[in-house]
Amino acid sequence: MANGLLMYFDIDTGYYPGLHHGLAYLMGSVNKKNDVNFFHIYKEEQLHEVKDLIEGKNWDFVGVSFTTNQRKFLWKLAEITNLNNIFLIGGGVHPTLDKQNTFKEFPEFDAICIGEGEMALLELCKRIDNKQNITESPSFIFKIKDDEGKTSFKVNPTLELKHIDELADPDYTVFDYKRIIKDSGNVFAMMLGRGCPYKCTYCASAHLSKEYPNPQDWVRFPSIERSIRIIKDNLELYPDTRSIIFADDTFTVRKTWVKDFCKEYKKEIGLPFECNARVETISDALCIDLKSAGCTSIDFGVESGSEWLRNNIVNRKHKNQLIINAFNTVKKHGLKGFSYNIVGMPFETPDMMKQTYELNRNDLKAARYGRAFYYYPYPGTGMHDISIKYKMLRTGIEQLTGYLESPSVKETHATHKEIRKWFKKINLLFAVRLICDRFNFPLFISEALVSVTQLFWIPLAEIVEPDKSNTVMKNFNTKLKLFVKKLNKPGHALYDSHEVRKVEASSWKYL
Repeated sequence: MANGLLMYFDIDTGYYPGLHHGLAYLMGSVNKKNDVNFFHIYKEEQLHEVKDLIEGKNWDFVGVSFTTNQRKFLWKLAEITNLNNIFLIGGGVHPTLDKQNTFKEFPEFDAICIGEGEMALLELCKRIDNKQNITESPSFIFKIKDDEGKTSFKVNPTLELKHIDELADPDYTVFDYKRIIKDSGNVFAMMLGRGCPYKCTYCASAHLSKEYPNPQDWVRFPSIERSIRIIKDNLELYPDTRSIIFADDTFTVRKTWVKDFCKEYKKEIGLPFECNARVETISDALCIDLKSAGCTSIDFGVESGSEWLRNNIVNRKHKNQLIINAFNTVKKHGLKGFSYNIVGMPFETPDMMKQTYELNRNDLKAARYGRAFYYYPYPGTGMHDISIKYKMLRTGIEQLTGYLESPSVKETHATHKEIRKWFKKINLLFAVRLICDRFNFPLFISEALVSVTQLFWIPLAEIVEPDKSNTVMKNFNTKLKLFVKKLNKPGHALYDSHEVRKVEASSWKYL
């Protein structure tokens, strides 16, 4: 029985730590036949606890899963921990998309796992048990040192993508799931399907599919029978669940699946739920199916109000009118719409950010909830390539750990002051709408209050979105969130599963 330790870095992302669905599936797979411990690192103080754990036992392997903006904490762990004689594996989005640099950034790594890890880690554990050559394990790149101390790399073929029905069920018990779900308002975030067919340049999904020999199978949904069973099993874990978030990247991409799922979900589960969608997938028929099954809200990636930026930089080739139509259709069927936005992208001007604000403020009255994030460059994505080609990234971005801290681009097309301005104005807009909706204010009163608060946006935005150095406003912001959270109603928590903008719990949008 292979004896391993797997860690997940989730520190200072700007949100309360949450459930990582991919790792839940991974742990559900490997621990059927092995003894793999799991450590969810969500506070920097835990690094010393992790150090003692690593050094205190003779592990067959130690694995770390991390995204690009968690690297600084892994570097800190490497500084304080004796990693000699530790077989250290890196995994997750960053090592997969930035293979070569990962070994340079982390010379402590003996191997990195490419892509989905269930079958790959199972095979590694099997080889450890059978005392076979582990460097033949597929979906891994191994660092090899010869007798003379020279280093080379053994790149093994990546395993094919498996149908989800062939994989083990997720195991959320490896997380402090009761606390996480309770603190998020008894809303259980789950993931059923995998992959997204769209090719947004900021997102890792479009590039992860290329890592497999069968990229045509990247978008996968489980059978309806398996989906319902997994949901029921999860609800047995946490019977107080009052609402579910389906964190699939694009839940609505296969309409036949959605129709069949909604029919069974209504009959077998019946809880309110929310999901992610693309505006291109929305129709009256789809909304009718979702509403009938208990759907309360749909999350959309608006990203930018500039059609030029969306078409030429973001690779979202549709008109603003399609976005407006999608939100209006959702509203017509009694569903809420959530608007995700990004500011500070390459080539983005202040006028383009203003267009994003105006789209949400004037045209998306049906978007009662929303969020703006700073653009963060993920190596391997198309927008990162553009940023590097035109030398647009500012120095020091490796110290950014979330999507709410600071712009990551140089002040080429917009100053950081201008980027922060629209970041704060958009988030203030949605914070006011959220509070007004919690008090059931009529729409005309809500929008009047929005207009007033936007006139005095500078002090008010600091309450909603305080700068990192402003500890007074950060403390006030925390208390205000707790107050609003007490006004929370079932079915109002929202979630985005994209690794590029991974959002977990306890934020304005999650209240």
